[in-house]
Amino acid sequence: MPEPVSYPAGALCWADLRTADPASAERFYAAVLGWSYVRTGPAYGHYGYATWQRHMVAGIARSDSREPSGAGERPGADDRGDGGAEASWIVSFATESADALAERVAAAGGEVRHGPEDFGVLGRTVAAVDPEGAHVGFWQARAHLGAGLFGEPSALCWAELAVRDTAAADRFYEAVLGLRATAHAAAGEEHYAAFRLPDEGAGAVSGTHGESGTRGESGARGWSARPGEAVAGRTVLAAGRPGAEPFWMPYFGARDTPRTVDAARREGAEVLYEGVNGQGRDVAVLRDPQGAVFAVLELPAPQGGSGAA
Repeated sequence: MPEPVSYPAGALCWADLRTADPASAERFYAAVLGWSYVRTGPAYGHYGYATWQRHMVAGIARSDSREPSGAGERPGADDRGDGGAEASWIVSFATESADALAERVAAAGGEVRHGPEDFGVLGRTVAAVDPEGAHVGFWQARAHLGAGLFGEPSALCWAELAVRDTAAADRFYEAVLGLRATAHAAAGEEHYAAFRLPDEGAGAVSGTHGESGTRGESGARGWSARPGEAVAGRTVLAAGRPGAEPFWMPYFGARDTPRTVDAARREGAEVLYEGVNGQGRDVAVLRDPQGAVFAVLELPAPQGGSGAA
């Protein structure tokens, strides 16, 4: 399984769920994605780590009722969200300096909502809202790298930003993380772009571009994103619901997307979208029972076996 040893600055590295009822959320995702949990104590706000194959793959935290969720759903779905969900997923991108990043967020027209702040010895975090209104996190790793698996079943494999002004969003994430927005045919959608890491040797935002990693062979230890690699998607928030807020949505891998969708339905989730992407892979967007929206994407089976469900 791909086990990251580092996340270069700008790479998608984590997702955590903010919810008023962490215990119910844990039960739901255990049934749907097979997660187990490691729970921290009061020093870390009772933060919960979701685990798969003994790797930390996501987080679940009790939400702060003072903080709006900014949750939404996939553009193109008939029933659009309005940002009032009780729970929401927040994705985070790696940075080498949370303090320098916070300065760039403000300079680029975003708003720092929390931090920079140490999360114990694990790392340093920033929570922000981009100029379009989407909530996003940034993580400076120390003892905790981020997701211990990436691009695997039940682990983070992609994230997608939905906004109205795509040009403004593209400028912000280039200024803050050095990401470039380019066409992404794999999505199979008009107006869809991919945020890509800077090419090797290309000019990057000062303080954001570290040693570039390379992708090893399938199943090899030591995965990290390579220069120029697509790390997230960007699409247009549908114009039909002017009250819907821009949002980031995490994708988790699945070997059998229809089976995962069936499990989610049984556990009380709402299916917002089912279809295939430009590569013919099954994809579904789900709203969990507490209102948080996430997606599952079919992943190719590893060579030599069918892999996990």
